[in-house]
Amino acid sequence: MAADGFRGDYPYAGVTVVAENRIPEDNSSALIAVETVRDVFAEGVAFGVEDALRDSLLEAAGIICDKKLSGCSAAAIAFSGTHLWYSIAGNCRLYKIDSDGVSCIVHDQSAANRMNISPDHPDYYKRIRELEWWLGSSAPNKPISGHARIKQDTTFVIFTAGGWTQFEKNTTVVHRKGIKKTLGGWLSSLSRDMKLAYRRQGGALGAVSGVKKGSVSSMSWKSMIYMAAFLGLIGFLVFANPFSISSETDVKTDLFSSDSMEEIVQPIVADTVSSIEILEEPGLLSIVSDSLFYTGQEITELTVPDITADLPLQVVQVGGDVPHLSSDTFAVSLNFEPDLQWENFAPGIYAIRGDTASFMLAHVISPAYPGLEILELDRIITVRENGVAESARWLSNLSQDSAASTAVVVETTSSVAGGADWIKKYPVFTNGNRTDRADEAGGFMGDTLPGLPLLRNPRCYRLIVIL
Repeated sequence: MAADGFRGDYPYAGVTVVAENRIPEDNSSALIAVETVRDVFAEGVAFGVEDALRDSLLEAAGIICDKKLSGCSAAAIAFSGTHLWYSIAGNCRLYKIDSDGVSCIVHDQSAANRMNISPDHPDYYKRIRELEWWLGSSAPNKPISGHARIKQDTTFVIFTAGGWTQFEKNTTVVHRKGIKKTLGGWLSSLSRDMKLAYRRQGGALGAVSGVKKGSVSSMSWKSMIYMAAFLGLIGFLVFANPFSISSETDVKTDLFSSDSMEEIVQPIVADTVSSIEILEEPGLLSIVSDSLFYTGQEITELTVPDITADLPLQVVQVGGDVPHLSSDTFAVSLNFEPDLQWENFAPGIYAIRGDTASFMLAHVISPAYPGLEILELDRIITVRENGVAESARWLSNLSQDSAASTAVVVETTSSVAGGADWIKKYPVFTNGNRTDRADEAGGFMGDTLPGLPLLRNPRCYRLIVIL
């Protein structure tokens, strides 16, 4: 078997790939598959990533056929920005690990899966070796391909059969908090916990993860997407009993242990009932009563600030469907089709630190966007047509530390950055409503910075929702 990868600089895609030979006598097919995919992406793939990934596996299959080799199973994940593409052939699998647990996204193309045979069936491991299609097969099939989004604290893992058969037996071997250190180290630990080095079949695994490391003000999330591939050590590959069963029971931490997450539970005590009833009146404050969970103090009428003067709050939503938000409270601009060549962002609800209206309303809308984390920024800058040149010069020269706590929304008919590499300094650099609002005055909300060529403007954005 073999495993390798390539990490591309945005907007070029990176890739991780694993492969396993179909029969022990063939020691070349897996290596051809891995090297072909890696080399295609090392040349630079910025557009048509899914097609390039699938075509690279088919190219490897052609080489394997030309050399008259027996073929192999393979799985590959390509990633760019917050997007992920996969392509899988043979008896490899793709898993997703997140707050909902562990789920298999793509199953193996084996007789066992087609016949829906359970692992306790006496012929299960025999049927896993009977492949429906693999790289080098004469059948006219193609790899299973698809697309997903990389979110914070979500990990996608690919396994060869020697890996996922052990993983399926005990998914508690997943140490989620280990990913927060290094993904490569976590993969090594996962391989060690599954004892792949001591199994005759061995196993290869690779992963792509979106991990929040520190606050958004200290590091751009784009720089937190890591790729690693780990090759499980092989004893020797035999076909008589390739899937040895361990009698040991490993006791590991839960997928999300309490010491790896921040968890706040704030019960509503009895003497707060009257204050909640006071808030139940038409208007914004009736919405605030639904968000009591986020405060750490007793709720009284005096602790709920009056933010009606700030309404409607300017919001930009990137991706997703039309939001169901009251126009009396939110003025929403939409960016339905973001372009990762010109934009840089990660999913989340971005609010301005210290901005009461921004912070409160971020929590109010949070239930409407399940799975999105609320992230704080020091400022949100809105660039419109009247300030393109000055803003572009200032933004391109802003220090990494200041940029890491700054979001930029572009609403111009011309390009501000032109896809320049410096937009990666910003946790959010995205388009808003470039058609209807380009003629309005630009500006910023939040804390100012020396030399900022724009003025504070309440008509600029104070909340960003990225799906």
